[in-house]
Amino acid sequence: MYRSGPLQESSFHRLKLKGNGIAVTLRNSIRRALPFLVLMLPAPAVAEVTEPMVDSVHVAGDLPLSENKLLEGTGLSGGASLLRLTPVQVHDGMIVNLNNLGYLDARVTVQWPLWDDEINIVRITVQPGVRSLLSGLVFDGATVFPADSLATLYPGAPGEPITPEDTLNFRNSVLKLYNVRGYIYTDLDLTLLDLGDTLSGSGHRALLCELEENGQAFLGSVSVSGLSTVRNKVVTRELLIQSGDSLNMELLRQSVTNIYGLGLFQDVRFNYAPHEDDSSLVDLSISVTESEYRRVDLGTGYVSPSAVFGSATWLHPNIMGNNQRLTIGIYMLEYIGSREGRQIEPEIIYEEPWLFSSRWQWQLKLGYLYLFTPGVRQRSYSLTSTFARELTEHLKFSAGYSLEYEKYNEWVGDSFTSFDWRTTSSITSTLIHDTRSPTLDPVRGHWMMGEGKLSGGFLGGNDYYRLVSEARLFFALSSDFVLAARVRGGGAFPYGDDMAVPPDDRFFLGGGTTVRGYPFNSLGPEDDEGNPVGGRVEVLGNFEIRARVVGDLGIVLFTDAGGVWRYLDEVSLDTAGFGTGIGLRYHTMFGPLRLDYGFAPTWRNSLERGRVYLGIGHVF
Repeated sequence: MYRSGPLQESSFHRLKLKGNGIAVTLRNSIRRALPFLVLMLPAPAVAEVTEPMVDSVHVAGDLPLSENKLLEGTGLSGGASLLRLTPVQVHDGMIVNLNNLGYLDARVTVQWPLWDDEINIVRITVQPGVRSLLSGLVFDGATVFPADSLATLYPGAPGEPITPEDTLNFRNSVLKLYNVRGYIYTDLDLTLLDLGDTLSGSGHRALLCELEENGQAFLGSVSVSGLSTVRNKVVTRELLIQSGDSLNMELLRQSVTNIYGLGLFQDVRFNYAPHEDDSSLVDLSISVTESEYRRVDLGTGYVSPSAVFGSATWLHPNIMGNNQRLTIGIYMLEYIGSREGRQIEPEIIYEEPWLFSSRWQWQLKLGYLYLFTPGVRQRSYSLTSTFARELTEHLKFSAGYSLEYEKYNEWVGDSFTSFDWRTTSSITSTLIHDTRSPTLDPVRGHWMMGEGKLSGGFLGGNDYYRLVSEARLFFALSSDFVLAARVRGGGAFPYGDDMAVPPDDRFFLGGGTTVRGYPFNSLGPEDDEGNPVGGRVEVLGNFEIRARVVGDLGIVLFTDAGGVWRYLDEVSLDTAGFGTGIGLRYHTMFGPLRLDYGFAPTWRNSLERGRVYLGIGHVF
């Protein structure tokens, strides 16, 4: 709103003299002297301008809710600036509040104060009208889906208020259902039928739903443009529908995500056009822009104040133009301080995303492990073949076979024993159910995993089995407040005549990603010199309260507990670890940056010195 006072005209006084010569001389003299006269004049006083404020608000009428609730979201209140509000803004905000309660015919009149009013009073008159309550849904033109099934999409129930939000969500849900079946041209008109005459003016109304289904559409031809080094089928096989299928727009949107997920393109666009000869067909044109997909990734950091790591990886995700991936990399972990040690893992991985043109993925991995710490020593060469497939949208299954040639040490009886080079075969199976959203910074959903490994036996080599299960749960109490929990348990046990489990299949806890407040991998069994050697039984629990404070900055309160033991009968709270603390999170598109401070008031070690942990991404 813009307001101004009455304009004031300046008076210009003219001196009229007889005689042109005298007038000209006098005019020139005044012109020459004017700058000096202006400088000699005193500066005009600048009046202080005060911003007009609302002194009071007066609301009259049959109010169906409190005055504060009625004005919520309008910005109008005593002391509000009249220059920062408009009557239209206040009117529309109040109408929305009334509509959300079912008062669809409400009328609001806003009388704004005048400029010369001594007291600024905003006067509002409210006529809510009759509250509209849903009596039922009436469908016209519904042939593809039964009316009863469409009615279940309405978010409200009979007898509840009819609101614009509910009707809009209902319309979108119905059209989405038709789009999934290929009826992309369907339209839905909603009209309220007044039933006041038959129900004694009670305000009950029926919602008339008039559908124009306009025929089913099918996917016609598919063409791809913009390819240079990538084969055409790499793109088309990611489509979740094929030519001749009903035009499911939801699956096509997911197909765009799949194509981006290949890591080969920086831009993907879907364009639709009616087929020239058949109006029921829609042709799809896919336009892509290839990216520089070959890359070298370098990484470094620390997993605890006493252990730093470094990694280097070269990736080619499009061998022979068919999206087969080749990865060559090395990971190195170096223990520093009083606990010296080293871990080196070079590897070469080949991945086939569409094995024999099916949705099975296949990976072949050649790896080497060198692990040398005061308590654990292992060297191994391995060849692993893994098959994986997404069974449903959220469920993934994988199974693999591994052949290892290794040597290591293990606690047997009352002493540590070294096992010389030995060849061992094993099979592994994993099932993962993942509904997290979003994946990198989840606020809802879960991640659940079950894994089993059988080594030796009829396969040959070291006889042992390993079972691991983990659940991660996320609950959003609000958009800025999330509860997160993780529970994990596992066991690795020898069978038959063998009594050993290799170090890379044992369990270790302690540090910034498991039980904070402890040194890296420090919980669990130790050798005679107090060095961690890993255990065969693991239990871990984490609980976090995650809250966003300002913008992308958040805080986390956490509690961790867990333990590692050599045998099942050793499991006890007295030998478990407990950590708690506080952390900061800065949320980015790549996941949150993490800074945690944890300390360990454990039963075993009393109060240990606190530790600081840095990382990228949540702990779980």
